[in-house]
Amino acid sequence: MSTLQLKSELHILIDHLQDNDVLNAVKTLLTKSVNTDTDFWDELSEIDKAEIKDGIEDLESGRTYTYQEIFTKYGL
Repeated sequence: MSTLQLKSELHILIDHLQDNDVLNAVKTLLTKSVNTDTDFWDELSEIDKAEIKDGIEDLESGRTYTYQEIFTKYGL
């Protein structure tokens, strides 16, 4: 997908959003992305970094679940 196509799809998605919390989260994400050269990783707490690393290790070790397994487990 080209950058132009991606931007177009994002514009459409944002235009249809009605949830202010989601819109504010998108705004925060985009503002940080545009206005800073800081890597988001540097702004995470050590606990958050450890949890992300644990998740990556789980993924690399094959400790994953399908959507269907999760839905079945939680009765969804």
